[in-house]
Amino acid sequence: MEQMQSRNNKRAGWSQQEANLLWETADEAQQQGLPLKQVFERIAQNTGRRPNSIRNYYYAQARARYGDSGRTARFVPFTEDEVTDLMQKVLRAKAGGQSVRACLQQMAHGDHSLMLRYQNKYRSVLKSRPELVASIVEQLNREGVECQAPTVNHRRSANLNEACSNLMGAARQNGDAELVQACETLARYLLPGVRPAAERSLEKDRLSVRCDLLRLALSDQQQALLSLCHSGEELIQPLKEYLAQPKEVKVQHLEAFCADMLEKIGPMEEQLTGAEQACRAQVMG
Repeated sequence: MEQMQSRNNKRAGWSQQEANLLWETADEAQQQGLPLKQVFERIAQNTGRRPNSIRNYYYAQARARYGDSGRTARFVPFTEDEVTDLMQKVLRAKAGGQSVRACLQQMAHGDHSLMLRYQNKYRSVLKSRPELVASIVEQLNREGVECQAPTVNHRRSANLNEACSNLMGAARQNGDAELVQACETLARYLLPGVRPAAERSLEKDRLSVRCDLLRLALSDQQQALLSLCHSGEELIQPLKEYLAQPKEVKVQHLEAFCADMLEKIGPMEEQLTGAEQACRAQVMG
C-alpha cells in the first residue's frame, strides 16, 4: 500500500522541465492574447497529464509566487520593463565576466524553477527580439559598459543538396562500388533540377524502353515454360499408362512404347533448350 502511494506521489510530482514548460507556454500565450485554457491543453498533450490537473497546479504555483489578493491568481507574465531589466542585468553581468547562469541564479535567489524561467526568457528575447537586444547593448555602451550583442546559434534547416552530397561522400568512403552507384542514382532522382530537362526526358524514355523489353522477355520466358509443361504432359501421360499395364502386356507393346517415347522426347528436348535460353536472356538483360 505504501509503495503504491509512493508511486502515485511520484507520478503527481512535477519535474523542473515540466514546470518550466508550463510557465514559458503561459507567458507566450499571455503575450499573444491567448486564453490559459489553450495553455493547459497544450501542456496536457506534451506531458500526458490531465488539463484539470495542470490547471490546479498552475494556480497553486501562481498563488505561492504572487500571493492571493482575494481572487484566484492569474499568471503574471513578463512586462516590457521586466524584460528590459532582465536583459540589462544579464548583459551587465556578462560584461563583468559573470556567466549567464550565475547571474540568473543570483536573480532567482535560489529558486531553480524561477531561474529556468529567466533563462528561457533571456534566450527567447535573443532569438525573437534582436532589435531590443541591440538597443540595450547600445544604451549600455553609452553608459560605459563595454558589451556586445550575444550571438544566437540558429538551428540549421535541412538542405537536400547537402544531404545528398554527404550521402554520396559517405558511400565513396565505404568503398563499395554498388553502394556508390545506388546513392548516386538516388541523388539524381531526389534532385531532378541538377540535370537538364532534356537529359531527364531522355532518361525517362530509356527506362520506358527497358521496361518494354523486360515485358517482352518475360512474355517469351512464360511462353517457353508453358510449351515445356505441355511437352512434359505429353511425355508423362503415355508413360503412366504403359506402367499401369500388366507385365505380359508391357512386354508385348514394349517396342511400340519405346518408339512413341523417342518421338515425344525430341520436342521435349527442344522445349528445354528454348526455356533455358529464355531464362539466360532475361538474366543477362
